[in-house]
Amino acid sequence: MRKEKLDGREFFNLFSYGANEVILNREKLNKINVFPVADGDTGNNLVSTLNSILDYTQVNDSFSETLNSMSEASLYGARGNSGVIFAQYISGLASQTKGKAYVKLKDFATASMESAHGLYSALSNPVEGTMLTVIKEWSAYISENHSKYEFFDEMFESSIEIASKSLDETKEKLEVLKKNNVVDSGGKGFVLFLEGVIKYLKGYSIENIKQTVSVGQSLEVKSHISEEESYYRYCTECIIKGNVPSQELIKEELNNLGDSIIVAGNENFKHIHIHTNEVEDFFSEVSKYGVISRPKVEDIHLQEKLKVSKGKIAVVTDSIADIPKDILEKHDIHQIPLNILVGDNVYLDKTTIKSEDFYNIINNSPIYPNSSQPNDIDIKNKIDFLKDHYESIVIISVSSKLSGTYDSLVKYSNVLKKSGYPIEVIDSRLNSVAQGLLVVEIAQMVEQGKNIEDILKSAQEIIPKTEIYVALDTFKNSLKSGRVPKIIGKIGVFFKLRPIISLNKEGKGAAFSIAISKKTLMKKILDLVKSKNGEQKIFKYAVVHSGDEKNANIFAKQVEEILGLKPEYICEISSITALHAGEKAVAIGFIR
Repeated sequence: MRKEKLDGREFFNLFSYGANEVILNREKLNKINVFPVADGDTGNNLVSTLNSILDYTQVNDSFSETLNSMSEASLYGARGNSGVIFAQYISGLASQTKGKAYVKLKDFATASMESAHGLYSALSNPVEGTMLTVIKEWSAYISENHSKYEFFDEMFESSIEIASKSLDETKEKLEVLKKNNVVDSGGKGFVLFLEGVIKYLKGYSIENIKQTVSVGQSLEVKSHISEEESYYRYCTECIIKGNVPSQELIKEELNNLGDSIIVAGNENFKHIHIHTNEVEDFFSEVSKYGVISRPKVEDIHLQEKLKVSKGKIAVVTDSIADIPKDILEKHDIHQIPLNILVGDNVYLDKTTIKSEDFYNIINNSPIYPNSSQPNDIDIKNKIDFLKDHYESIVIISVSSKLSGTYDSLVKYSNVLKKSGYPIEVIDSRLNSVAQGLLVVEIAQMVEQGKNIEDILKSAQEIIPKTEIYVALDTFKNSLKSGRVPKIIGKIGVFFKLRPIISLNKEGKGAAFSIAISKKTLMKKILDLVKSKNGEQKIFKYAVVHSGDEKNANIFAKQVEEILGLKPEYICEISSITALHAGEKAVAIGFIR
């Protein structure tokens, strides 16, 4: 395909072929991923970034306008080191070709070289022998030699040798790559992208591309990567909008929180990436720079663990289920966080905001926070990740009468079911600690070797026997969040009443009782526990609270004296539940 220049539509077509080549090799890229950590997700991250560009770019004849749209789509959808680096490369191309209706070889080669230089500014600690090096050395070649060529296909076909050579040399530049005898996975992704571009310029059809997946001599796949567990546990990132400070200032201020810091973006917003152990501190810091959106947190240690062996059944729930972190890890339970909306800022429940900070917000903010279910993209990404590492999945959702989370989970699960993958979603008809107890029960069934059919049957038997009672310190928060009718809430607040909230058999919220004092309220729940236990023995219970650990411990001790059983756990409730319950609430969940 003889192309002396490219307009916006032609470049997007060219890009689509490159992206398709990476998408076809996603799993192979995951398997050779050892740097900066061996978490096996480079292919996933690149594919997610590329798909964001393919799905959300507004394509038109203008090269500049199309690239600007691609830049925004890539920065919004970028995931992981490789994804953010690639997004910044596209953003650099957009910046360097501003105002151009089309580009010729010289324009593109110069823009690519300038964009490659910009990548080094975006990272806090650029490392040679990675994707950075491959992009830089390929860009340097076309910048220096573009005048030798008349058409884009000639330049790309000649330059692929330079990119491939640079990729092969990554094994000698980084010790971890040499140790595992693999090339850099991000660099390989970029070479695959170039190979797809060449196929477009040669006039291949998409169908032919799908039949001729490129593996390449450098793409060595191993069943197990040898590497130590990373020091930092969480791959964390978000978008910041507003009057965002410079890349250098952000990198400097975040430097003490972790490594692999990347600050990509343009004059409108920045995509910030870091590996850290201090997730909440990271989000507290970046909230000073502007409005937070698209927060993402992934557990690197979990990804490293799941690379070693494939699990049988993944147990998944949402963040409404109150379960302590140590029990989540002990029973291999995965959680999908709901979103907390504080003004224009978006936080992830139980992940990106400290409880004490959240209580300060709900008690003092002029705009009361809100919540939203996980978006479809986050659900898809989480379930797809688990699908690659488990033979089947069972999901236990918060009551469908309380949240649209259940419907969203069912929606994507049905897509996988049609493809033949075994996945089931259970409407718990519960929330908070009651939902948590059910999830732990199901996780223990998995450990006992039960199959999905037996688990579904047992869950339907357990759900009607599982109850929750929540002692609120005030009606104020339920009134603000809209969980109780206004007239009831206003009367409760005026007379300083304290309610007990429960769920009915359908999973809807219902007021159970009221009292003037917290002491009387807790006694009513203790009497209720004693009565319920007399009807049918309670064999398992747990206690949760919203910033009132002292009273939760006292209450748990009183329950223990009645039942002769220790609680399964005592923990803080989710911030989503705290929106409605308010601070100083205490709840018990039990199974009979």
